Amino acid sequence: MVEGLVWEEVVMKSVTVLIGSGSIGVAIARRVSAGKHVLLADLKKENADAAAAVLSNAGFDVSTATVDVSSREAVKSLAQKAASLGDVTGVIHAAGVSPSQASPKQILAVDVYGTAVVLRSLEISLRAEVPVWSSPRNLVIA
Repeated sequence: MVEGLVWEEVVMKSVTVLIGSGSIGVAIARRVSAGKHVLLADLKKENADAAAAVLSNAGFDVSTATVDVSSREAVKSLAQKAASLGDVTGVIHAAGVSPSQASPKQILAVDVYGTAVVLRSLEISLRAEVPVWSSPRNLVIA
């Protein structure tokens, strides 16, 4: 060892990306994210912050972001932020709108196109080359 030289081991933390701050997504994150950093993203910052407070009070390491899943650029930015936090090992996609909340055009933009953008941007493959339970990457769409 060289005198005065300090070796640090850099350990990438596992990251779960939670998109959508509703109670279903938060409940799933609580169940599958023990020991991981949770990046919680929502269209509205105040919703993300409120859900992050719940997870933080439960002992989770949490950060927040805003994202519009119907925007490829916004989701790409979220993916970059997630990668900067560590190794993304899980994605919980719980963002969506219903007919009582949005027009048919917005439903298609968020629920269909937005899901495709999330899957593509976070490099999730739906081809099951290995069983889900043995894969280091996990996906939940709620």
